[in-house]
Amino acid sequence: MIYRFFRRKREAGQSIVEFALILPLFLLMTVVFIQLILVGAVALAVNQAAASCARYAALNSSDDQSTLNTYLQSVASPLINDSYLSTISVSPSTVPRTAGDSVTITVSYNLAGNKLVLGSSFMGITFPTTLSVSQTMVSN
Repeated sequence: MIYRFFRRKREAGQSIVEFALILPLFLLMTVVFIQLILVGAVALAVNQAAASCARYAALNSSDDQSTLNTYLQSVASPLINDSYLSTISVSPSTVPRTAGDSVTITVSYNLAGNKLVLGSSFMGITFPTTLSVSQTMVSN
């Protein structure tokens, strides 16, 4: 009977030690997982903003780059609508664009500013620091 009492105490201490060893690894995996989710969400938001701006530029052939930048700020996701969203580049930049010409919009976002919790490289995992997406559409 005394043997059982001491055995239970030893097992309880063992589980606390195991928990103390596993907890930092679990927290580290959780932070890396959150970092990957955040990078993916920003990539989707930049892609959606580029597609929206390319469509707008294709439909409004008389709008110049400053108007397209204003449009980008109005349609960009709140996740990326901050100072790290760079101005877009438009090709061709001549206004008005002729019907049937391709319009290419490039939108860039700097992740290194405030979205990378772990930094650009962490334990052999390299995260992108800049996301750049180009979308091409044909003007009307």
